[in-house]
Amino acid sequence: MTNPKHPTAERLIETVSSMLDGSEPLGVTIDEVLRQSGITRGALYHHFGSFPALVEETLIRRFATNVASDGKAMRVVAEESSTAVEYWTRILELSALTQSRARVATRLERARLLGLAAEESSFSRALAAEQERVTEDMTKAIAVAQHKGWVKPELNPRAVATFLQAYSLGRAVDDVAETQVPNEDWLALIDVVLRSFRQDQNSAT
Repeated sequence: MTNPKHPTAERLIETVSSMLDGSEPLGVTIDEVLRQSGITRGALYHHFGSFPALVEETLIRRFATNVASDGKAMRVVAEESSTAVEYWTRILELSALTQSRARVATRLERARLLGLAAEESSFSRALAAEQERVTEDMTKAIAVAQHKGWVKPELNPRAVATFLQAYSLGRAVDDVAETQVPNEDWLALIDVVLRSFRQDQNSAT
């Protein structure tokens, strides 16, 4: 995850992040950021070089914070669970949390950032580094569960980690639809899919 910066830089990042919670990135202006933060234009340029660089740094920070929490949660579940029943119960609970309506804004922002990273740039490279970090964390968590005999060993753990992120992010398709799938129906479908990953399906039901 990105490292803490000078207090002035952190203040600017926090201000932009707060503004992004209620606006599109293009709606965040340098004058408003300076007004709300109380930081001078010269200080902004000193720490970031440009206003777009500040916005990009903020977006990377938000992306890293959101995805890192999911990777950490999976690792904790895999390491702390003592039985297959406990592991899969907690995994389904975690999955349901990522699919909740409360995560709509997070899903849409993540989808938007992945779209912005389509072209080669310093932003796309920074985003790729954060994405790699969370995928690796989740891959290790799946590998732990496989070692304990709770996930089918023939499954590639990185493929599973990528799939889990893909369906979580994919809910954004439904988030913007006029007619949305009832949450209980969506979770029921996920439950069926996740059951197919279980090493011993009978013992984990």
